[in-house]
Amino acid sequence: MLATLTRAQFEDACRRYIDAHCAGRHSDVKTFPSGWSWHEHPYVSGLGYLRRTVILPRSRPAEEDDASELSEPLTMNDEAASAHSGEVLTCRQYVVYSATFEVPTFYFTLHDSSGSPLSLDEVVKSSLFRRHALPSPDGNTFALTLPDSSLALLSQGDHPTLGTPAWYFHPCHTSEAVGEILAESGGAGSGDELLRWMQVWFMVLSNIVDFFAGS
Repeated sequence: MLATLTRAQFEDACRRYIDAHCAGRHSDVKTFPSGWSWHEHPYVSGLGYLRRTVILPRSRPAEEDDASELSEPLTMNDEAASAHSGEVLTCRQYVVYSATFEVPTFYFTLHDSSGSPLSLDEVVKSSLFRRHALPSPDGNTFALTLPDSSLALLSQGDHPTLGTPAWYFHPCHTSEAVGEILAESGGAGSGDELLRWMQVWFMVLSNIVDFFAGS
Protein backbone atom coordinates (compact mmCIF):
# COMPACT_ATOMS: atom_id res chain seq x y z
CA MET A 1 0.00 0.00 0.00
CA LEU A 2 1.35 3.40 -0.99
CA ALA A 3 1.57 5.86 1.91
CA THR A 4 2.95 8.65 -0.26
CA LEU A 5 3.47 9.33 -3.97
CA THR A 6 6.51 10.25 -5.99
CA ARG A 7 6.05 13.09 -8.45
CA ALA A 8 5.92 10.59 -11.31
CA GLN A 9 3.28 8.54 -9.46
CA PHE A 10 1.30 11.71 -8.77
CA GLU A 11 1.21 12.59 -12.46
CA ASP A 12 0.27 9.04 -13.40
CA ALA A 13 -2.46 8.99 -10.73
CA CYS A 14 -3.89 12.31 -11.95
CA ARG A 15 -4.01 11.19 -15.55
CA ARG A 16 -5.69 7.93 -14.55
CA TYR A 17 -8.23 9.89 -12.52
CA ILE A 18 -9.04 12.18 -15.45
CA ASP A 19 -9.49 9.21 -17.73
CA ALA A 20 -11.77 7.44 -15.24
CA HIS A 21 -13.89 10.39 -14.17
CA CYS A 22 -14.01 12.87 -17.00
CA ALA A 23 -17.49 14.28 -17.63
CA GLY A 24 -19.76 12.07 -19.68
CA ARG A 25 -17.71 8.91 -19.30
CA HIS A 26 -18.37 7.99 -15.69
CA SER A 27 -21.73 6.77 -14.48
CA ASP A 28 -21.42 8.23 -10.99
CA VAL A 29 -20.03 11.73 -11.39
CA LYS A 30 -21.53 12.78 -8.05
CA THR A 31 -19.16 10.43 -6.22
CA PHE A 32 -15.94 11.87 -7.59
CA PRO A 33 -15.63 15.42 -8.96
CA SER A 34 -15.06 15.66 -12.71
CA GLY A 35 -14.05 18.46 -15.05
CA TRP A 36 -10.33 18.31 -14.25
CA SER A 37 -7.60 18.70 -16.85
CA TRP A 38 -3.84 18.25 -16.68
CA HIS A 39 -1.57 21.26 -17.20
CA GLU A 40 2.20 21.51 -17.47
CA HIS A 41 4.52 24.36 -16.57
CA PRO A 42 5.20 26.26 -19.83
CA TYR A 43 8.97 26.05 -19.43
CA VAL A 44 9.87 23.47 -16.77
CA SER A 45 8.97 19.80 -17.10
CA GLY A 46 7.77 17.77 -14.14
CA LEU A 47 5.68 20.51 -12.53
CA GLY A 48 2.26 19.56 -13.86
CA TYR A 49 -0.99 19.83 -11.93
CA LEU A 50 -4.74 19.29 -12.18
CA ARG A 51 -6.96 22.30 -12.78
CA ARG A 52 -10.62 23.17 -13.18
CA THR A 53 -12.77 26.30 -12.89
CA VAL A 54 -16.14 26.24 -11.12
CA ILE A 55 -18.83 28.91 -10.82
CA LEU A 56 -20.24 28.87 -7.29
CA PRO A 57 -23.22 30.55 -5.66
CA ARG A 58 -21.89 33.01 -3.12
CA SER A 59 -24.14 31.63 -0.38
CA ARG A 60 -24.84 28.06 0.64
CA PRO A 61 -28.24 26.62 -0.32
CA ALA A 62 -30.99 27.61 2.12
CA GLU A 63 -31.76 23.99 2.97
CA GLU A 64 -28.38 23.71 4.66
CA ASP A 65 -29.33 26.37 7.20
CA ASP A 66 -30.63 25.29 10.58
CA ALA A 67 -34.33 25.95 11.06
CA SER A 68 -33.59 27.85 14.25
CA GLU A 69 -31.29 30.20 12.40
CA LEU A 70 -33.85 30.81 9.68
CA SER A 71 -36.46 31.81 12.25
CA GLU A 72 -34.27 34.42 13.90
CA PRO A 73 -34.60 38.13 12.94
CA LEU A 74 -32.04 39.37 10.43
CA THR A 75 -29.14 41.39 11.83
CA MET A 76 -27.29 44.03 9.86
CA ASN A 77 -24.63 41.46 8.94
CA ASP A 78 -27.34 39.05 7.82
CA GLU A 79 -28.90 41.72 5.63
CA ALA A 80 -25.52 42.49 4.08
CA ALA A 81 -25.04 38.80 3.37
CA SER A 82 -28.49 38.58 1.83
CA ALA A 83 -27.57 41.34 -0.59
CA HIS A 84 -24.85 39.03 -1.94
CA SER A 85 -27.06 35.94 -2.07
CA GLY A 86 -27.66 36.22 -5.82
CA GLU A 87 -24.00 36.72 -6.68
CA VAL A 88 -21.72 34.06 -8.04
CA LEU A 89 -18.06 33.35 -7.38
CA THR A 90 -15.37 32.13 -9.72
CA CYS A 91 -13.37 29.37 -8.08
CA ARG A 92 -10.20 28.10 -9.73
CA GLN A 93 -9.20 24.79 -8.21
CA TYR A 94 -5.85 23.03 -8.44
CA VAL A 95 -4.42 19.72 -7.29
CA VAL A 96 -0.69 20.22 -6.91
CA TYR A 97 2.09 17.90 -5.80
CA SER A 98 3.73 18.68 -2.45
CA ALA A 99 7.39 17.76 -2.73
CA THR A 100 7.78 18.12 1.05
CA PHE A 101 4.99 15.75 2.07
CA GLU A 102 4.89 13.73 -1.17
CA VAL A 103 1.11 13.94 -1.48
CA PRO A 104 -1.45 15.92 -3.53
CA THR A 105 -2.39 19.33 -2.15
CA PHE A 106 -5.55 21.33 -2.85
CA TYR A 107 -5.02 24.94 -3.92
CA PHE A 108 -7.79 27.35 -4.93
CA THR A 109 -8.68 30.98 -5.57
CA LEU A 110 -12.06 32.67 -5.07
CA HIS A 111 -13.10 35.89 -6.78
CA ASP A 112 -16.40 37.75 -6.78
CA SER A 113 -18.24 39.00 -9.86
CA SER A 114 -16.07 42.13 -9.98
CA GLY A 115 -12.88 40.05 -10.02
CA SER A 116 -11.87 40.94 -6.46
CA PRO A 117 -10.43 38.15 -4.29
CA LEU A 118 -12.42 37.19 -1.20
CA SER A 119 -11.13 37.79 2.31
CA LEU A 120 -10.47 34.82 4.57
CA ASP A 121 -13.73 35.40 6.42
CA GLU A 122 -15.64 35.45 3.12
CA VAL A 123 -13.79 32.34 1.92
CA VAL A 124 -14.77 30.37 5.02
CA LYS A 125 -18.43 31.39 4.64
CA SER A 126 -18.57 30.60 0.93
CA SER A 127 -20.44 27.70 -0.63
CA LEU A 128 -17.13 26.00 -1.46
CA PHE A 129 -17.10 24.51 2.04
CA ARG A 130 -19.57 22.35 3.86
CA ARG A 131 -21.47 24.04 6.65
CA HIS A 132 -19.61 23.98 9.99
CA ALA A 133 -16.62 22.25 8.36
CA LEU A 134 -14.29 25.13 9.19
CA PRO A 135 -13.98 27.27 12.31
CA SER A 136 -14.43 31.03 12.13
CA PRO A 137 -11.23 33.03 11.60
CA ASP A 138 -9.68 34.29 14.83
CA GLY A 139 -8.71 37.66 13.40
CA ASN A 140 -5.91 36.27 11.24
CA THR A 141 -6.36 37.35 7.63
CA PHE A 142 -4.03 34.87 5.89
CA ALA A 143 -4.39 31.56 7.75
CA LEU A 144 -7.00 29.47 9.55
CA THR A 145 -5.93 27.34 12.52
CA LEU A 146 -7.94 24.70 14.32
CA PRO A 147 -8.33 25.06 18.10
CA ASP A 148 -5.46 23.49 20.09
CA SER A 149 -3.34 23.19 16.96
CA SER A 150 -0.10 24.95 16.12
CA LEU A 151 -0.39 24.22 12.39
CA ALA A 152 -2.58 26.19 10.03
CA LEU A 153 -5.32 24.18 8.34
CA LEU A 154 -5.93 26.72 5.58
CA SER A 155 -3.23 29.15 4.52
CA GLN A 156 -2.46 31.68 1.84
CA GLY A 157 0.62 31.14 -0.30
CA ASP A 158 1.93 31.06 -3.84
CA HIS A 159 0.84 28.33 -6.24
CA PRO A 160 3.96 26.07 -6.49
CA THR A 161 3.92 26.03 -10.30
CA LEU A 162 2.21 29.28 -11.30
CA GLY A 163 3.71 31.44 -8.55
CA THR A 164 0.42 33.27 -8.10
CA PRO A 165 -1.38 33.85 -4.74
CA ALA A 166 -3.81 31.13 -3.70
CA TRP A 167 -5.33 29.44 -0.68
CA TYR A 168 -4.32 25.88 0.17
CA PHE A 169 -4.96 23.16 2.74
CA HIS A 170 -1.88 22.09 4.65
CA PRO A 171 -1.04 18.51 3.59
CA CYS A 172 0.74 17.37 6.76
CA HIS A 173 -1.89 14.73 7.71
CA THR A 174 -2.85 13.69 4.17
CA SER A 175 -0.74 10.54 4.03
CA GLU A 176 -2.07 9.39 7.41
CA ALA A 177 -5.72 9.97 6.48
CA VAL A 178 -5.53 8.38 3.04
CA GLY A 179 -3.42 5.48 4.29
CA GLU A 180 -5.90 4.67 7.05
CA ILE A 181 -8.81 4.41 4.61
CA LEU A 182 -6.79 2.36 2.14
CA ALA A 183 -5.75 -0.02 4.92
CA GLU A 184 -9.32 -0.42 6.18
CA SER A 185 -10.67 -1.03 2.69
CA GLY A 186 -8.05 -3.67 2.10
CA GLY A 187 -7.72 -2.60 -1.52
CA ALA A 188 -11.46 -2.94 -2.14
CA GLY A 189 -12.82 -1.19 -5.20
CA SER A 190 -10.62 -0.39 -8.13
CA GLY A 191 -7.66 -2.66 -8.76
CA ASP A 192 -5.67 0.37 -9.93
CA GLU A 193 -3.68 1.45 -6.87
CA LEU A 194 -2.81 4.92 -8.13
CA LEU A 195 -6.35 5.65 -9.25
CA ARG A 196 -7.68 4.40 -5.92
CA TRP A 197 -5.22 6.68 -4.09
CA MET A 198 -6.60 9.75 -5.85
CA GLN A 199 -10.18 8.65 -5.30
CA VAL A 200 -9.60 8.28 -1.56
CA TRP A 201 -7.80 11.63 -1.46
CA PHE A 202 -10.86 13.33 -2.97
CA MET A 203 -13.10 11.46 -0.49
CA VAL A 204 -11.06 12.76 2.46
CA LEU A 205 -11.05 16.33 1.19
CA SER A 206 -14.77 16.25 0.40
CA ASN A 207 -15.50 16.16 4.14
CA ILE A 208 -14.60 19.86 4.05
CA VAL A 209 -14.83 20.92 0.40
CA ASP A 210 -18.12 20.67 -1.47
CA PHE A 211 -16.84 19.73 -4.91
CA PHE A 212 -20.39 19.68 -6.29
CA ALA A 213 -21.52 23.11 -5.07
CA GLY A 214 -21.11 24.84 -8.41
CA SER A 215 -21.14 24.24 -12.13
